[in-house]
Amino acid sequence: MPSFDDILAYYRKQIQLPWQNDVHYAGRVWMVWYDKGLERRIRGQLYEFEHLTKAAGHGWQHLDLVSQFPKWMATHEFLSELLDQPEELRSILPEFEAHLIEKLKSSLDQASDNDVIVVTGSGSLFGLVRVSTLITKIASAIRGRLVLTFPGSHQSNVYRLLDARDGWNYHAIPIPPADAV
Repeated sequence: MPSFDDILAYYRKQIQLPWQNDVHYAGRVWMVWYDKGLERRIRGQLYEFEHLTKAAGHGWQHLDLVSQFPKWMATHEFLSELLDQPEELRSILPEFEAHLIEKLKSSLDQASDNDVIVVTGSGSLFGLVRVSTLITKIASAIRGRLVLTFPGSHQSNVYRLLDARDGWNYHAIPIPPADAV
């Protein structure tokens, strides 16, 4: 597995490459994948990615998904009923997915063709929403680049969140690249 310094070095190389505006949506998604043990370090040193992005002449926006579910649940009209019957939680997860898609698209709408939107906290969605579904449903709205921090593994274009789920085949730009490990 790549180290934090390896990931940062590969991100530096990727962010400095010239951008083409006619690239397919899948090519506008960059998956910064890493061992789940690096999650705190990635989050704690996200400013280094921001610095590299701005030094390369690109804008920076950050959306953290970690608190999205509790915030959404706190305002849900059936919160007290769900607390009494937690087994019913599965029935409202499609609503939460729709909420996340709307939130992500809103962030993407505010971004320019030169901006990087960094999405952290994808591991917090485990068991609630599939990251693959979110990416697929928002891909056409990406104007600049979407960088998803991804605690998991990548092999032969297959990404596995937290190494626990069946992977999904997605043709995003892996950072570090597949041939680097």
